[in-house]
Amino acid sequence: MATNGIGDWYSITETLDKLNISLRTLYERISKGELKYKKDGKHRFVWIDDTVNLGNKTYTGTNGTQESDIIKELINQVEYFKSQVEELETALQEQSLKHNTTIFKIINQNQTLMERAKKPFWRKFFNSIISI
Repeated sequence: MATNGIGDWYSITETLDKLNISLRTLYERISKGELKYKKDGKHRFVWIDDTVNLGNKTYTGTNGTQESDIIKELINQVEYFKSQVEELETALQEQSLKHNTTIFKIINQNQTLMERAKKPFWRKFFNSIISI
């Protein structure tokens, strides 16, 4: 089989790793004639050279610009998500502080009610008569 360009024959698993595609996509590209292959006994090999698209396409980022390297976009996304996590952690700490304050107030109110309930009935009765 004639091949153009400088390249090499790769096994199916090596081709999948190199092109970062699924087996189905590989066979579709072979059937469309985008990739050349040969069969040697039970094994199949795919020709990959500098003319084969390795999936390093230009990437259109979320800001509408084209970047040849997807890593820049991923770094921007990671930084964005880090800032979101920090904001959420701050909000969570504030909510936790409000929650703890509310619980503390409820506990104090319950203790005050419990102390009032400890007075005997006759003392409550006489205290109400004396105050009149």
